[in-house]
Amino acid sequence: MPKMVSTKYGWQWRDYVQADADCDRYWAFKKAERRSLNEATKKSPRVATQGEKKTSEKIYVDF
Repeated sequence: MPKMVSTKYGWQWRDYVQADADCDRYWAFKKAERRSLNEATKKSPRVATQGEKKTSEKIYVDF
């Protein structure tokens, strides 16, 4: 176990370990929150009905 030495800011080794664990938990929560938001707002793929033109198809009209 490393010696418990205070830094010039008054932190000890266990404080650094605790801060690192808090940071990991925070980012894991943010990642899960973003994934949940993406899943909630994801649109289901729309299937074109029979005879309906897809938007990628061009429609030409001769005049």
